[in-house]
Amino acid sequence: MLSFNRANIIDENFIKILKEGSFPNVKSSYKISSSVVSADALIGIFESQIYSRHMDLEARALKDQGQCQYTIASSGHEGNAVFGKVFSLEDMAFLHYRSGAFYFERSKHLPGSSPLYNMALSFVGSSDDPISGGRHKVIGSESLNIPPQTSTIGSHIPKAVGAAFSIDRSRDLKISSPRLKKDSVVLCSFGDASVNHATSLSGFNTASYISYSGGNVPIVFLCEDN
Repeated sequence: MLSFNRANIIDENFIKILKEGSFPNVKSSYKISSSVVSADALIGIFESQIYSRHMDLEARALKDQGQCQYTIASSGHEGNAVFGKVFSLEDMAFLHYRSGAFYFERSKHLPGSSPLYNMALSFVGSSDDPISGGRHKVIGSESLNIPPQTSTIGSHIPKAVGAAFSIDRSRDLKISSPRLKKDSVVLCSFGDASVNHATSLSGFNTASYISYSGGNVPIVFLCEDN
């Protein structure tokens, strides 16, 4: 077992601050009462963030027991749960590997989903893992319209651009797709350092060139501080 557990210290400090009410000074004048987002929606987003963080912690605990093959966490990226809420299942998502919160929030669009169980299967390399069969820990789901991606830096960006361009081309060619509707967009998230990768730059340049040439690339790039 690890002799130093940072997660326990953070948890203890968090509970202590809640009990004492010793919160930091508010730096924004924005009031939650001014939001168009319901309280239930905000609580739901926070719930997905908590799911993501606790799965990170459970993965590390399993690693200490020799039962987990993968512990790269989504910690610090819990904010992407918002995009899981805003975008629909018809918007295909090519995700950065720290997107647990997005995955949990998007699953709420599909009643009957079991994202916690499925992610746990991937942590332990189970052959029952529905997206990789235990070969690799990866965030993906056919039913949630999330194609699985390798964690190789930036490798999914050109694929996301191609998927987005296909929406425009299918409209021109009058081809229907069960996965991408005519008004769909493609989401593509990545860490900030990925921007310097040649594969990423080729994707950005391709999207820019198509747009410059008069084509449409309905893609939303989500760059996250990694």
